Amino acid sequence: MTTIDTAAPVRPATRVRAADLREATRKTAHLRADSENAAPVYLDVEVLIARDTASAFAALAAVPDAPRESPTPLRYIGTARGLAGLIADVQRLGIADAVVLLPLADCPVEALMLEELAPGLAG
Repeated sequence: MTTIDTAAPVRPATRVRAADLREATRKTAHLRADSENAAPVYLDVEVLIARDTASAFAALAAVPDAPRESPTPLRYIGTARGLAGLIADVQRLGIADAVVLLPLADCPVEALMLEELAPGLAG
């Protein structure tokens, strides 16, 4: 038996690094203007979250200074709820199709996001 896959091919995504949301918006608009069928755009965001903002900034002080890549990605330091708000803003404003979280140090991003945000989704 022969089958024919009629699904559209998956297009590779384009990753964007920007120092702030304004630059990300500019870069994304430029990418999308270049092509009618532009690939999805993923925004890189370095993250360090904790239960409260003060703890997140204290943890940042312990992160060793490493040479940052150029261009530098957007950086978010704060709480899981704040990060969720940033991601929602990126999506709502059409800045990018997705966000790629790049944890700084041993930041438990996944665990904190689930612990802090999942209970609010249950009902």
